Amino acid sequence: MMRAEPVDSLDDPRLDDYRNLRDASLQRRRHACIAESLWVVERLLSPASRYAARSLLVSEPWLDDVRPVVESSAQNPVVFVAPPDVLDGVIGHHFHHGVLACAERGEPARAEDVLAGVPEGRALAVATEGLVDHDNVGSIFRNASAFGAACVLMSPRCADPLYRKAVRTSMGHVLTMPWARCERWPDELGRLRERGFRIVALTPAADAQEIGAFARTLDADARVALLLGSEGPGLSVRAQSMADARVRIAIAPGADSINVAAASAVALHRLGGGDRH
Repeated sequence: MMRAEPVDSLDDPRLDDYRNLRDASLQRRRHACIAESLWVVERLLSPASRYAARSLLVSEPWLDDVRPVVESSAQNPVVFVAPPDVLDGVIGHHFHHGVLACAERGEPARAEDVLAGVPEGRALAVATEGLVDHDNVGSIFRNASAFGAACVLMSPRCADPLYRKAVRTSMGHVLTMPWARCERWPDELGRLRERGFRIVALTPAADAQEIGAFARTLDADARVALLLGSEGPGLSVRAQSMADARVRIAIAPGADSINVAAASAVALHRLGGGDRH
């Protein structure tokens, strides 16, 4: 049975987790992350979720849509139900998705623990350096999930994947994908090699091997970690020195490069078997 509690005041302290949502540092201090939209909240409440929901905040017209999602979940968060004007007033802008959830961040995972959870045999992983744009981070998590990656490792300067914008852009896959921030970057990339991964750096450099040709050399049970850098600077020299191979995506003459999130989708498809059938 869903635990629904009506809320009709902007000042209700039960809604404090939902205030000032654009303040990323405040969310971290609250040890919270925010899921927006019914589809993302459904992923948060799914068996695959790695996070526990504290509560939901639902606009009254969306209550019937939320009920089966909550009642089919093993989690049992309280559901605050508010008129649309109260919900908009609490979060500070018009919110047309109608459903939010607040989840516990929990303790940060360690890279060694994340990698220990990757099954033996063929596997994909993603490692990112210096990605400061939340949309790119969220999109890469979404692509990683779509193409079967087992985990994501991140450098210390990468944007917070649990910030609401990244969670939303990932369509909630941040909430189900194992990930860890590597404080000793790029040295901790060596943990991938210890687990049998070949580290493959993606770069637009002309002397890198075309990714399709490289992918066709991989064995059926290959373990590959795709290493991605930020737009503009790209991968640092130190990060590239950790790689076993450097690959590029062939693009039309005159084009400099493509967005890192789009590039991750192309590369993951190729490395995951798109050129080995």
